[in-house]
Amino acid sequence: MQDKMTYEAKSEAAETRRAQLLKGLAELALLSVLKARAHYGLEILDRLRGEAGLNLAEGTIYPLLHRLEKAGLTRAEWRIEEGGARPRKYYALTEIGRAELVEQQAEWTRVSASLGGFLERGGE
Repeated sequence: MQDKMTYEAKSEAAETRRAQLLKGLAELALLSVLKARAHYGLEILDRLRGEAGLNLAEGTIYPLLHRLEKAGLTRAEWRIEEGGARPRKYYALTEIGRAELVEQQAEWTRVSASLGGFLERGGE
């Protein structure tokens, strides 16, 4: 019985660590999705889940979108698609958002290269 509890506790701790790591990367990934064109919320979420492998909940993505808009990194507009039943809120990068994306990409490249090398050397 103790082995099962230990396994469950380890699994829960691993999932918590994974969620924290993904949450930290979500902003960079979201800004990257918006680099080429505007997208609506569920479209962004689908791309983050499918292409980036980030298993984010809707409850994570919408507050992040709101925060990025409030910070001036994105702008939003309501659009009605041809034949669409209801309007959708589309998000696009602002110039400030594009500059932030460049900075975050550079930081990610630097950190991942440094940490990757460190981990490959076994922490030495």
